[in-house]
Amino acid sequence: MTGPELRHLPWSRPCWERQADVVVVGSGAAGLTAALTAAGRGRSVLLLTKEDIGQGATPLAQGGLAAAIGPGDNPVLHQRDTIEAGAGLCDPAAVAVLVSEAPGEIARLAGRGARLERTALRLEGGHSRKRITTAGGDAIGREVHRVLQAAVLASTVQILTRCVVLDGLTGDQGSVGGVLAGLTGDDGILQVGVVLARAVVLATGGFGQAYAMTTNPAGLTGDGLALAARAGAELRDVEFVQFHPTVLWRESSTGPSPLITEALRGSGAVLVDMAGRPVMAGRHPLGDLAPRDVVSAAMQERMGRGDGPDDHLWLDATMLGRSALERDFPTVTALCRASGCDPAAEPIPVAPGAHYACGGIRADMDGRTSVPGLYAVGEVASTGVHGANRLASNSVTEALITGRRAGELLGQNLPEPAASLRLPPVGAGVDPAARPVLAAAMSRQAGVARDHEDLQCLRQTLGQAPPASSAPAGSGLDLATVEATNLHTVSILVTAAALARVESRGCHRWTDAPPVTRARRARHTVLRVDAGQPLAAAAVPAVAEAAA
Repeated sequence: MTGPELRHLPWSRPCWERQADVVVVGSGAAGLTAALTAAGRGRSVLLLTKEDIGQGATPLAQGGLAAAIGPGDNPVLHQRDTIEAGAGLCDPAAVAVLVSEAPGEIARLAGRGARLERTALRLEGGHSRKRITTAGGDAIGREVHRVLQAAVLASTVQILTRCVVLDGLTGDQGSVGGVLAGLTGDDGILQVGVVLARAVVLATGGFGQAYAMTTNPAGLTGDGLALAARAGAELRDVEFVQFHPTVLWRESSTGPSPLITEALRGSGAVLVDMAGRPVMAGRHPLGDLAPRDVVSAAMQERMGRGDGPDDHLWLDATMLGRSALERDFPTVTALCRASGCDPAAEPIPVAPGAHYACGGIRADMDGRTSVPGLYAVGEVASTGVHGANRLASNSVTEALITGRRAGELLGQNLPEPAASLRLPPVGAGVDPAARPVLAAAMSRQAGVARDHEDLQCLRQTLGQAPPASSAPAGSGLDLATVEATNLHTVSILVTAAALARVESRGCHRWTDAPPVTRARRARHTVLRVDAGQPLAAAAVPAVAEAAA
């Protein structure tokens, strides 16, 4: 399959150097846990974070931590629900690790002082039991990040803030022995440097900023996924981008769009069209609490039929009452009111928005990838837990588990130093001014519903993206060009993977192909970049099928 080539970054000569046993890239739940664990086992750890340590996706998480800790629940039921949501592409062994170790992660957080609600558990989409541990009503992310950040700041972990990863430093046999990184100045220009390490742990999150409407914060631009692709790592199932069904719709807005937590529907809120008709009636046995891919697809179909405005529907939570909304969902209530909507008196305008990357860098539950020395944890990784569609509130739980396990692994056994390290090639990059056009094309042609003609048009649009402008002499590379280039890279990868999957499954839905009917037909889409081209192998059996 030929198409637009991935572009290298137009980086400038390195002017600084650091060294550590382990470099962790990203300061969300996965990255903080990996850094904290490795440092606690005696390793020297350097944490790179593109913004300040208190920013990122984790503090925005509203839902909770999925774990079978309630009465009438058990890990087997949690595993069954996860695999059901994953539409045939979950790795049962990875899911078994998740569900068995989830209760312990909640206990560890509580032991660190996290203020968690572990008795009045909540119900979310795709779950057969109430098993969502919350904090502050709808502020689990802030609480998780608070305790992990405090622990890291009190540890031996060294931190470089406003530091963006650029590329891997590769050695013999393609191993990774560090990263090229850039310290961002107030003018956005990067001071490029080299970080040498025995192990590089990518915990950079997703790439929601590739889309025009997303819940992801501004910094989630696919930096880790793009680095891994350029380093030759195997990527798996990147076509599966989960769209959160209920993202707060605003007529005109910039930046990330706030999500409306699924727990609101778990408490009785209902999706309706302009005429007040329930959107999910008769669509799925779980109704409004069906898996996210099902709800998003139903919403997209209803919007496309002309039964309401083409750009949004409504979530009616008025039946919950003002006091319950303010007590149990203070974050959502405040977000709605700031946008001019009172959820106690009127339905909330919502639409599906890019939320979570179910695929990513192929990795095991200890973070090991196909490239020696390179590890991936959290959303940037594809461990097999999420399959073709993530079960609600499994993400932060998985981030905690894989971050801890990677830190434990590296605390026990570091890779040998990579020999003969090489700097990455220098390329043309992508002009940051092209981002709005590319994001609009991704939302329109690689969104909730896709067809072959649209994806072919998207490939053409990506191939025509203008290169970054020549920088004035001595000014160097800027952060905007890095982010635009990485978003262009992940958009090419998503498009290539989507075209390679000829079926509708999970988050990947063709408008011109029938849905799958048997899990035994499940195949992974594996990508590896060769000479700038993403090569797809769409016939790799899923673990469940291979073992059948």
